[in-house]
Amino acid sequence: MRYDDWIDDDEYPDDEDIEAFGYDSPPDNDPLTIGYVDDSRPAFWTTRRIVLLIVILIIFGALLFPSLLRLF
Repeated sequence: MRYDDWIDDDEYPDDEDIEAFGYDSPPDNDPLTIGYVDDSRPAFWTTRRIVLLIVILIIFGALLFPSLLRLF
């Protein structure tokens, strides 16, 4: 069985490509860009993250509020 997207022996980089780009290219291990094309990444501040931030701030404020009342 042979697939169309397989690379043949004659499709490997030639000497000009090796001189221009080297044998190895740096891997793309950035989790924000793997699987995305151009700049179509999801925004950092999603609705879920904003709600989570508000909940964390309310909990943090509730923990600090009693100690701040003692100062006044």
